[in-house]
Amino acid sequence: IGGEELRRLGHRLRDFRGIEHRPPAPGFLATLRPYQQDGLDWLQFLREYGLAGILADDMGLGKTVQTLAHLQLEKASGRADRPSLVVATTSLMANWRNEAAQFTPDLKVLTLHGKDRAERFGEIPAADLVLTTYPLLVRDRETLLAQDWHLLVMDEAQFIKNPKAQSHQVARLLKSRHR
Repeated sequence: IGGEELRRLGHRLRDFRGIEHRPPAPGFLATLRPYQQDGLDWLQFLREYGLAGILADDMGLGKTVQTLAHLQLEKASGRADRPSLVVATTSLMANWRNEAAQFTPDLKVLTLHGKDRAERFGEIPAADLVLTTYPLLVRDRETLLAQDWHLLVMDEAQFIKNPKAQSHQVARLLKSRHR
């Protein structure tokens, strides 16, 4: 962030009056619980202020659905003019696919997993949401680093906490507007 951008952010934060309520976009097929709505509002705040952040709560309270609500709102607003990338553990791939199909059927989801995934690399620019895993982040680094992303989501981010790990190094190099 440059000096002028930092000054603008400082002015905006000085005048900050609280996180605004942002209702889910049309096409989002779930009713958010109040704490999930707070999560969506938080993610929208981070995006609006150009900040990276963490959405954390107890397991099973709907971080995936909150993130999908955020992605749907970004698409509906016209801000998501490029794909978003979710990197997760292999065990969570089916959950992401299933919840995206259930709650955000308007999003074009591309899962990059399995031995034939390279055949689908050409589909990345047309996708709204691309799903991949931490091990594949390293193996597919050239393709993933060549793409500009709207949003980067690291689910179960403890897998990249070691700065010497290759997955950590690749994740830092990914070009995204928001993290």
